[in-house]
Amino acid sequence: MEIKQNKLSSVSFFCPAYNDEKNLPVLVPYVSKFLSEITDTYEIIIVHDGGPDKTGEVADGLATEFPHVRVIHHPKNLGYGVTLRDGFSAAKYDYVMYTDGDNQYDVREFLPNLYLLSDADVLSGYVTKKAASFRRKVQSEVYNWLIRILFFVWCRDIDCAMKIYKRNVLNNIQIKSPSCFIDAEMIIKAKKAGFIVAQFPVTHFPRTEGVASGSKFNVVMDTIRDMIKYRFGAL
Repeated sequence: MEIKQNKLSSVSFFCPAYNDEKNLPVLVPYVSKFLSEITDTYEIIIVHDGGPDKTGEVADGLATEFPHVRVIHHPKNLGYGVTLRDGFSAAKYDYVMYTDGDNQYDVREFLPNLYLLSDADVLSGYVTKKAASFRRKVQSEVYNWLIRILFFVWCRDIDCAMKIYKRNVLNNIQIKSPSCFIDAEMIIKAKKAGFIVAQFPVTHFPRTEGVASGSKFNVVMDTIRDMIKYRFGAL
C-alpha cells in the first residue's frame, strides 16, 4: 500500500443505500470523479439494502453507466450492520472507504487528510456540527460516552460514516455485528489489535432526499443489544 502525493495505490469505495433513489445519481458521479483524482485503480460498490423505493433500479442503471460501479442487492431490508459487512466483504482493493448513500457527507473532505494514512491504519471522521434533530444529537453523545466507559476506547464520533480502513486491518479483525454497533465494534477491535486510528473533522449536511432510519426505536434497541452482548463476550 502506497501514498504518493496524496494518491493511494487502490481504493474500494462502498455505500449502503436505502431510500436513496434520488441521492445515488448525485453521489456516484461525484465520488467517481473524486476517486479518479486520488488513485488510478478504484471501484464503487452500492449495497442496496432492500426498501420500498426504486433505489435498486437506480443503482443498476448507474452500474451500466459507470464501468467502475457494481451493485449488491439485499432481497429485503437487513439493516445497517449487515449492509456494511457486505460492503467490506466485497471490497477488493488496498484502501476501503465508505460513507452513506444519502449525501450527508462530502468525500472530498478526505483529501486534505489522506497524508495521515502514512502512519495511521484507519482514518475516521468526526462531525463538528451534526445536521440532525435534538433527540438524534443527544442519542449520539450518550452513545459515544457509553462506548468510552464500557470499552475504554476514545473516539470523538464513533458512528461517523466517513472512514477509510487499510486492507491489513480488515484482514486481522472479524466483523460480527448485524446492527449499527458495527462502527464501534470495528474501531474497538482495531485499536485493541494495535492499529492506529487517526481522526479528522468533517461536515454533516442536512438530508434533502429520502427518509433517515438511524434513530428508529428498533434500530436503537438492536444497537444497544449488540453493545451489551459484545461487552460480555456474547458477540
